Amino acid sequence: MINLQNRIVKSLLSDTLFKIGMQEKKIELNHFEKRFLECDTKFNTIFDLTSVATKIIRSDLTIIKVNRALCELLGYQPEEIEGTKILDHACEEYISHWHHLQEELWSKQVPFFKLQVCLYRKDRTLVWVNVTSILYEDRDHTYGFTVLDDVTAMKAFQDSQKRLNIALKYSGTAIWELNLQTHEVFRSPDHDELFGYRERQEHWTLENYYPHISAEYLPAFKSAIQNIEAEGGMDIQVKLNRPDGALQWLNVKGKAEHDQNGNPVKLIGVINDITTDKMIERHKDDFISIASHELKTPVTSLKASLQLLSIKQDGISKRVKTLIMQANKGINRISSIIDDLLNAGKNYQDQLELRKTTFNLYDLAQEISEQFVSSDTQSFTLTGNKDLMIYADSERIGRVLTNLIGNAVKYAPGSAELKTEIQDGQAFVKVSITDNGPGIAQEKIPLLFDRYYQAVHEQEQYSGLGLGLFISASIIRRHEGEIGVDSVPGQGSTFWFTLPKSG
Repeated sequence: MINLQNRIVKSLLSDTLFKIGMQEKKIELNHFEKRFLECDTKFNTIFDLTSVATKIIRSDLTIIKVNRALCELLGYQPEEIEGTKILDHACEEYISHWHHLQEELWSKQVPFFKLQVCLYRKDRTLVWVNVTSILYEDRDHTYGFTVLDDVTAMKAFQDSQKRLNIALKYSGTAIWELNLQTHEVFRSPDHDELFGYRERQEHWTLENYYPHISAEYLPAFKSAIQNIEAEGGMDIQVKLNRPDGALQWLNVKGKAEHDQNGNPVKLIGVINDITTDKMIERHKDDFISIASHELKTPVTSLKASLQLLSIKQDGISKRVKTLIMQANKGINRISSIIDDLLNAGKNYQDQLELRKTTFNLYDLAQEISEQFVSSDTQSFTLTGNKDLMIYADSERIGRVLTNLIGNAVKYAPGSAELKTEIQDGQAFVKVSITDNGPGIAQEKIPLLFDRYYQAVHEQEQYSGLGLGLFISASIIRRHEGEIGVDSVPGQGSTFWFTLPKSG
């Protein structure tokens, strides 16, 4: 009887414990499910709100879930892109890259894979992305968790840098940056080639330039470096020493950058190979020298003949006497031009010898203008003080007026009116020649008075050597005056110069 009671008690106890255990397991399962749902909610929230474009893909590359950042990146709503395949958005040339990702992750079971590809946005514009995919298991399926970093801007920068390097390479230009404290030089890839190196050198400093620059140009180069602070930069042409003895010229330019205290800390600029320009310049110099020397003899002979005619004027009409006088003036100007051409080097201004006299500037300007009054479609006007006297080299100033008025006729043939104005100031006079021709672009104006420079208008070709404005500027500056131009494209140009009245 006691044994039976014990068995009943044990059975009841066992049943009670079983029920308690099952209830505890149920509680534990409910707790686990609750935590799972909480984790799943947190994941979905983080997945959706993260600023990084993210998607989940199946092994067949179908997109099953995307976040807001990806929708914004590609321009779709979630329902428009979920269920499509990533290949539907891939640029054609990168489809094979996605197949490679598919093989590496799902066939070879590589835990993660990276690649850079191009995708189409909804509007068919392109976006470049770095893709990182990680495998994970969920309910007996393997998915790819994929993060896409937008690198479109970086790709555009790299492409731009590549184009720049190609342009620099084929234009014979290098970029350099000189640290003015350490003398270290940071340079573009083709910099070292300009100095004869086939391989890029490991290190480059300011002192590395010295052995490559010809001895006669090295002092000027060093002086330009020392004057960077005063000049705000440098712009100098140097000839190189080359092992093969070939001629090579470089134009070294740079602009100083300053720290917060205004002190120059580095120089950034370009180095251009100007050897071809120098060779052309040399050929022009040779031609001008030969032509000028060849012209000298017949012009001298013609001048002597005119002088004889000037002396023996018996029985000659007044009209012929006037023509002989004008011919003498013309031949004197031609002689002066030939002398200028013979000496039209870079130091022309310093070589000029002025023969100053006191003369009437208005009369000179009128005489020069009358030489060009031959067109039925153009009119010439001259305004100013008719009694204005100045002390200067009349032949040289006549040359300047001839160049400026001649240029107005040549480069502004459609200009109906050419105006020459003489303004009488207290210490200086100002002469302006104005046309209503095509005008000159602002970026060309600083170059107009350079030796051999010629402005080109809409691919039109003009004769000449590009020395007129260079010589004119040299003459005016030798007189301690100024020369310049004001121009607006499409509205005409005004070339002007000033001269001290008393010399």
